[in-house]
Amino acid sequence: MLVTILIVLALAAVVIIAVKNAGKRLSGQGGCCGGGGDEFIDDKKVLDHPEIAEKKVNIQGMHCEQCERHIQRQLNRIDGLSAEVNWKKGEALVKMDREIKDDLIKRTIERLDYHVTDIQTVQRS
Repeated sequence: MLVTILIVLALAAVVIIAVKNAGKRLSGQGGCCGGGGDEFIDDKKVLDHPEIAEKKVNIQGMHCEQCERHIQRQLNRIDGLSAEVNWKKGEALVKMDREIKDDLIKRTIERLDYHVTDIQTVQRS
């Protein structure tokens, strides 16, 4: 009888943890592949003013196109910034029409549970 109770409690704990994690992913709060609450929108953003800078952001933790869209959508919410993210290359190219601190870009991405390894200014020729 005691063994049965322990097994039921262990299974209940596993189910609770699984439901909690699934809820995070489906609400778009998980690091990968959830994004259930995000409706599909055109991710191409046009800057309001002439571009003054471009940066390449190296990102770890993207595993699919959903990860790519999730990061791109959040970056494009920043005024003065237009992003194109490539999950296969593990990078985002961001164009800016005003000065935007690297820390804001990094925080925006890392708040989504991805990791920024480097941000480099792209030299124009």
